[in-house]
Amino acid sequence: MKDMNEKEILRHVDHTLLSQEAVWDEIRQVCDDAVKYDTASVCIPPSYVKQAAEYVGGRVPICTVIGFPNGYETTAVKEFETKDAIANGADEIDMVINIGWLKDRKYDQIEEEIRILKNACGSKVLKVIIETCLLTDEEKVKMCEIVTRSGADYIKTSTGFSKAGATFDDISLFADHVGGNVKMKAAGGISSMEDAEKFLELGADRLGTSRIVKIVKTEEENPAEGTCEMELSQGMIAKLIETATAQLAYSYSPYSGFKVGAALLAESGRIYTGCNIENSAFSPTNCAERTAFFKAVSEGERKFRAICIIGGKDISETVCTPPCGVCRQVMAEFCDPKKFKVILASGREKYRILRLEELLPFGFGSEYL
Repeated sequence: MKDMNEKEILRHVDHTLLSQEAVWDEIRQVCDDAVKYDTASVCIPPSYVKQAAEYVGGRVPICTVIGFPNGYETTAVKEFETKDAIANGADEIDMVINIGWLKDRKYDQIEEEIRILKNACGSKVLKVIIETCLLTDEEKVKMCEIVTRSGADYIKTSTGFSKAGATFDDISLFADHVGGNVKMKAAGGISSMEDAEKFLELGADRLGTSRIVKIVKTEEENPAEGTCEMELSQGMIAKLIETATAQLAYSYSPYSGFKVGAALLAESGRIYTGCNIENSAFSPTNCAERTAFFKAVSEGERKFRAICIIGGKDISETVCTPPCGVCRQVMAEFCDPKKFKVILASGREKYRILRLEELLPFGFGSEYL
């Protein structure tokens, strides 16, 4: 790391596993990792709190989630969940606000609910998840004010289960509007050491992520591979989305009227662009993804990290645009399906990242020939 070492960053990480299919062996592993790498806490589903608390024996704080991930349970339910989690051994509680109440401007009810849950927590830490990707800046500022008054310990960006995760802009906005008694937690989409360091520099005190520990473990297990196994940084994702979006202007699509742009990141670090090019005979039409791949291959590239795809009938109203079957097969020819990332974007802050193997399960490759 340039300014912060890995140990410093790890001390701010809430090492997280909240997937619906998580089983005890996986929970135990993240607990072991949290202890080994001295993370701030391990964040797990409520149903595993008691077992995990007994397992770690105080070696790492146990964090869990309440009203997760939608936040629309009644206050009474959230209060019961909180008390139950504390009784089972939770040291920290991450609650989700009722976003519908915020949209309805029921500010007093939101604040009262947070106060009730903080009272249930007692001396334990309470973090308030506001799901920034669903809010306007005005609503984010209002929540900074509410959380500041409520007595909660942290304001947190995201659940990681909605449209997008934390952004640098969100943490900067929090820093400008939250009170000095409230700390900040960025969560969701923190996929590189560079991202983690940037969030901490902006003022975040906690990072909700599983990827930082995975990066450290990968480096330890495969030191010769260096950073090639690391996830894409938020800065690179933003650059790929911006580059793919710019390609929409070059789309030749007089027949369908649907423009597609692509930005392909090679292992060399170079980005190759592509747009869809239609033809009156239809079959000679070339998709944006293949345009980018063929351009890259024709210039000697053979290894790739990720591709970003964006499309739409109108450049001002773009949508997530999954690749067609032919393009998925082309990707499989040159990319490791377990590692290659496909970014489906509809805007700078609205995107989804999938591995190629998720888009092309049981794909046919050269190993069959």
